[in-house]
Amino acid sequence: MKPQWCWRLFENEWSRALPPQIRAGIEQAVTVRTIAQSEEIIRQGDSFSGLYCLLDGQMHVIGTSAAGDELLIGIHRPGDWIGFLAALDEGPYAFSVRAFRPSRVAVLGAAALAELFKRDLPSFRLLLQPEINVARKNYQYFIEHAHRPPMQRLAERMMALGRWPYTAEEMTPAPLDQLPQAALASATRLSRQTINSCLNALQQAGVVTLAYRTVSVIDPRRLGRIARGEENLS
Repeated sequence: MKPQWCWRLFENEWSRALPPQIRAGIEQAVTVRTIAQSEEIIRQGDSFSGLYCLLDGQMHVIGTSAAGDELLIGIHRPGDWIGFLAALDEGPYAFSVRAFRPSRVAVLGAAALAELFKRDLPSFRLLLQPEINVARKNYQYFIEHAHRPPMQRLAERMMALGRWPYTAEEMTPAPLDQLPQAALASATRLSRQTINSCLNALQQAGVVTLAYRTVSVIDPRRLGRIARGEENLS
């Protein structure tokens, strides 16, 4: 009988589409780790150790500049797979991945990953697709998003943080619950004063609720309209 957590391995758009033989190989090869809150499963610059699937809990993807400043890149939720860029070339990890809550992860080690995905070109293309999705979104951001008004930039970033960072689907984002305001400021590269002004306007409009240093989205549909420029709160 399969462990109960096995279904999590194939819950998201990428893993659901994998061929049956690769899915079976993943089930046989993964090991499970329990991660304490604030523990890092991946540290930026560390050597490649495997591809990770979050089974339960929540993880934050953090980029750290040379000056030591941290930037919130993405949020991972159960079913999400993590670590595709390093998996492609087995180079160092580009970001850190830290447990926001106590979590469990399944680890597909480097040797098993190579056996499953690097044996032929079609298999390698399966591993490549999530990074292609990220590259396309990055190009779109630099062309379209970076010059938009602060409120729209903030709404766009909050919508992005509600989705698997590698997704190509425009699915409804997961709820953002108790997201630290400081992390949101770093994720948007907006000043604290601008962030506070925008968040207060969103709260007055009934889109978010604010608590001590945290934000929760209560109306993601309306937040999406603001992100697309279909509604202006200013």
